[in-house]
Amino acid sequence: MTNQIDFESIRHRVKLLQDTGNEQVFENRDSVECPVCGQAFTEALVTIERTCQLSPSPSVELCLVREYKRTIVFTHT
Repeated sequence: MTNQIDFESIRHRVKLLQDTGNEQVFENRDSVECPVCGQAFTEALVTIERTCQLSPSPSVELCLVREYKRTIVFTHT
C-alpha cells in the first residue's frame, strides 16, 4: 500500500480552489509531482464520494489514485 497524499503538508505549494466538504480541488502552484507518473500535475480533485463526474478537455490526461477513504484525480494539461 502506498503512502497517502497529504495536501496539508504541501499547502504552501498548492492552492485550494474549491471545497464542498466532500470534494476539494487543488491547483498546483509549484511543480508538485504526480505520485502516479512523476510529472507535475495541473490540478488535483480529491473526493470521498462514491461517484464523481469529470469533463476534461480532449487535451487533458488523467492519473488516478485510490486510497482507503478517498479517490484523487490528477490532471495534466
